[in-house]
Amino acid sequence: MRWSNVWTIFGREVRDQVRDRRTLFMVFVLPILLYPILGMGVFVVTTNNLNEQREIIILGAEHLPASPPLLNASGDGFNPALFDVPTDVDKLRVTVAKPGSPWEKPEARQMGIREKVVKAIILIPPDVKARLEREGSAKIPIDYLSTNEGSQLTYFRVREVLARWNEKIVQGRLAKDHKTADYVEPVRTTGSDLATKAEAGGNIWAKIFPFLLVIMALTGAFYPSVDICAGEKERGTMETLLISPASRTEIVIGKFLTVVLASMMTALLNLISMGLTGLQLASKISSMSGEGAAAIIAPPTLIAGFWMVVLLIPLAVFFSAICLALAVLAKSMKEGQYYMTPLYMVSLPLILLTLAPGVELTPFFSLVPITGVGLLLRSLLQGDYAVARQYFLPVLVPMIIYGVVALRWAVDQFNREDVLFRESERFELGAWLRSVIRYRQETPSPGQALLCFTLMLVTAWFATQAIGDTVSPLVGMGLGHLVFILLPPILMAFLLTSNPARTLRLARPSARFVWLAVGLALALNPLVREFGHQVDRLFPPPKQVMELVQSLMKIIPENLGLGLLVFALIPSITEEVAFRGFILSGLERGYRTWTAILFSALLFGFLHVLLSLFNQLFPGMVLGVVLGLLAVRSRSLLPGIVFHLINNSLGVVMVAVGDRAKGLTWLFRDAEHGLFHWPIVAVTGAISAWLLVDLTRSKTAEPEVRV
Repeated sequence: MRWSNVWTIFGREVRDQVRDRRTLFMVFVLPILLYPILGMGVFVVTTNNLNEQREIIILGAEHLPASPPLLNASGDGFNPALFDVPTDVDKLRVTVAKPGSPWEKPEARQMGIREKVVKAIILIPPDVKARLEREGSAKIPIDYLSTNEGSQLTYFRVREVLARWNEKIVQGRLAKDHKTADYVEPVRTTGSDLATKAEAGGNIWAKIFPFLLVIMALTGAFYPSVDICAGEKERGTMETLLISPASRTEIVIGKFLTVVLASMMTALLNLISMGLTGLQLASKISSMSGEGAAAIIAPPTLIAGFWMVVLLIPLAVFFSAICLALAVLAKSMKEGQYYMTPLYMVSLPLILLTLAPGVELTPFFSLVPITGVGLLLRSLLQGDYAVARQYFLPVLVPMIIYGVVALRWAVDQFNREDVLFRESERFELGAWLRSVIRYRQETPSPGQALLCFTLMLVTAWFATQAIGDTVSPLVGMGLGHLVFILLPPILMAFLLTSNPARTLRLARPSARFVWLAVGLALALNPLVREFGHQVDRLFPPPKQVMELVQSLMKIIPENLGLGLLVFALIPSITEEVAFRGFILSGLERGYRTWTAILFSALLFGFLHVLLSLFNQLFPGMVLGVVLGLLAVRSRSLLPGIVFHLINNSLGVVMVAVGDRAKGLTWLFRDAEHGLFHWPIVAVTGAISAWLLVDLTRSKTAEPEVRV
């Protein structure tokens, strides 16, 4: 073997790989961009779960000894001295049940825990004080539900608190000598698990089956998609299909149905095989260990199997549409395989989130693709049909919408000749940089627009971690907007486009559009506040995040000018330059106008999710559509900046007015939340509708003078 030839071949293959742009993206760029975004999502979810306050009922608190105290002075929480971190005491909220309370009935306790009214119930025996005074021991039962992760976590926390209380009692007894063995263990906690054997067995499958269902549906959809799209390109049969009487849309729908069938059959056959294996395994363990052990791993019931088949349909539709759209992009089967890795990297965290402690089905998670279906299936397998009925449509409808959007994307890809018949691409960094500088277009491409958005997120994420607490949150917020939101689009506009002024819409608009922006900002404000209040009610933000927001807002009553600068003026300029300037211009170059506006609004809302509060997604998207329409029709950023400035300024002024707004009863029906009386909402809503119709029907204006 001649090693010189080996190294030559090795060098050739390495050069081929690094020249392929998609390979470079999948291997190097994607991990760098993806993990910070996923890290932000995991951080938000983890913080929310760790700081959740859990409700506990104590029965017989009057029997507790005065020293050492188990509860605090007010009786609504545990003694802070029993915690390593004093702030942890706020995570357990205690309610002392009075003698004769309905909670004394076992049926009421079981119903309260099952319906999630409380997480755990502590039963203090009547003779606990006498036993402890005699230096004996007492058993303190704790009712909880092991199939509910929130209840189980609460049980563990309460048990730790009682263990610390036990240590306090032992420390008091250690002042004496010659005591009994019970002296060192005065309190023993005994857990009373209310879950039946069938529920415990279903809880195990409820954690396994959602994960397996997603992986099987994804795998079953991906490989057929690659074969019937990229495989046809390699076999040379794509051209024959395209000249057939069928339209491009009909071809895509036919292929889509084929992939959906393959995805469902793959998942169903695997689930059936697993169910049969579970039956056989349960039978063998039953013969060896008795019926109790078999119940823990018993296979799911026929009802659970039915729900798995029902929820498999939206999953198969969703994955089939996405896989088909990605497979159309691939030139060959080999290239198609490269797309499998990022698809798995995005899907796995979403389904693994259902296994995280404390994550339950909420209005927010019902909108998250894959996660919502997994949590709904988990509730059904656990027999929690009350939650399943409540969230069945909120989970199913968004998944169908996501599938329709992905299918539309696949149809658009199939209608592009440059996608269907593109040649293999070679990528050389030097040549690419020269071409970017030499052959710059007037406006950016959609890919460059998305790159700008990603750079803003990634730089903001790393900078936030690096800066930490070195600067005040208010200063950090202002600098963050200027450096991480304003700077990337400006630099990319000058580096990647030949006409930065057109890209950033730096034109003097018609006065008509400026007045339209003013009117819309004022008329829409009551509706925006109404909508925001409903979103906050459905998607309450974490307590820790709200405390941070409130600490930032304290500066507004003291310094209104600084508040307007940080919360209104700076964001109105930076966000408009980024989203209605560079990003919207890039999206317009590759998509229809309304598609570009909706896409940019989605990105605008998503920015607020990752950098502030997840409940700002919907208000951000709605306002993003109005701002995008203003930018497109006026061909200028100025109307959008005016609208953005007025909208944010009204919110700042409401915070500055504070309690004084309660005196304006003729204006507000709920001054605390800034909610106007319904007649005002109705009138301003009608005015807003009229102005939006007028703006939508307006012809796109020609800019008068470049700024």
